Amino acid sequence: MIPGTIFRRTVSVRFDEADARGILFYGRVQALAHHLFEEFVVSELVERWDDWFLSDRFVAPIKHAEATFHRPMRPGHQYDGELTIAKVGESSFEVVTRFIDRESPEPVLCAEARIVNVLADPVTWRTIPIPSEIRARLVAHLASE
Repeated sequence: MIPGTIFRRTVSVRFDEADARGILFYGRVQALAHHLFEEFVVSELVERWDDWFLSDRFVAPIKHAEATFHRPMRPGHQYDGELTIAKVGESSFEVVTRFIDRESPEPVLCAEARIVNVLADPVTWRTIPIPSEIRARLVAHLASE
């Protein structure tokens, strides 16, 4: 895998995710980003969903989350969800998910979510180093900026 590889999926905005003006409700961007992250985990980091989300070796709670909105996202439209890894630390990593409208004449960045996860022991909740096999897979998606 080439370093900086972008994990891509098509993301649809559904009717029930919009506000009264027909724009994606702001809190739903984080949910869409997490859905993409779940697909990324199973496709790129571990063999099975349980190996990450029900692991006996670690938990990976969110330490920080933010979203920036550039253009409205509307129900009935599909967007390119692009996930990259911005940083990999000793026990944490930052995921950047961008939602791009490619139906426009020029691709338009609509929203960006940044989420930092930290790995911890599931009993003590003290931070632990990212396991080497997972670190290598995260680094393969490290954005080259």
